[in-house]
Amino acid sequence: MKVCLDLHDFSVVNNRLDLLLKLKEHFPNFKVSLFTVPLDIESDWGAYAIRQDTLKQIKGYLDWIQIIPHGLTHAVREMKDCNYNTFKNEIIPKIKEAFDKDGLPFVNGFCAPRWKWNEGVVRALDEEGWWAAIDGNQPKMLSTKKFYKYSHCLDEPYLESGLDTLKLHGHIYGTRNDLGKCFDNLLKLPRSTEWHFVTDFLEEKT
Repeated sequence: MKVCLDLHDFSVVNNRLDLLLKLKEHFPNFKVSLFTVPLDIESDWGAYAIRQDTLKQIKGYLDWIQIIPHGLTHAVREMKDCNYNTFKNEIIPKIKEAFDKDGLPFVNGFCAPRWKWNEGVVRALDEEGWWAAIDGNQPKMLSTKKFYKYSHCLDEPYLESGLDTLKLHGHIYGTRNDLGKCFDNLLKLPRSTEWHFVTDFLEEKT
C-alpha cells in the first residue's frame, strides 16, 4: 500500500513533533508533507520562547519531512483578499525570505489557508511554476495547472476504501481531522506501508 500524508498548519511553534516522531518510530520509512506557515506570530507562549531550539530539531528530520508554504501568516482571508500583484511581488518574496531566514528548504508548492484564494493568486502561482493543493471535497475549486488533491481526510474511514494508494489529509492541531485525534487510526495502517511525499502524486490539468 502506498500512502502520503499531508498536514496543514504546521509551523516551528505549532508542530506536534512528539506525535510525528512516534509515527516515525512505528513506521521506519515514514514520510510526511507539512503545509507550513512561514511566519510565526510572536507571543510570550513558551513554544515561541524555544523556537530556535525547535527549529534546530526540525532541521535534523528533513530527510522525512517535506516543507510546503501554507499562506504567509495564516490569516483567515489573507489569500482570498490578495490580488495578483501583491501575491506575486510581495507575498512570494516574503515566503522565500522567511524560510531562507530559518534555513528551511521548501518545495515550490502552496496551499491557501482554509482553501480560500482567488484567480489572481492562482495566476501568479502558475507563472512562478508553483503547484498548489486543492480541497478534494470541493470539485469546483479554483486550481493551478499542476496540483495535489487528497483522497481522504484523516477522520474518514480510509482503511475501508480498499485503495492501493491513499492520499491522506489532516491538520496539526485543532480540527476534527487533526493528528492527535486521528493518531490511533494511522497506527492501523500496515507496518509495510510505502510512504511517499505529496509531490509524488501531483496531477496536471488536461
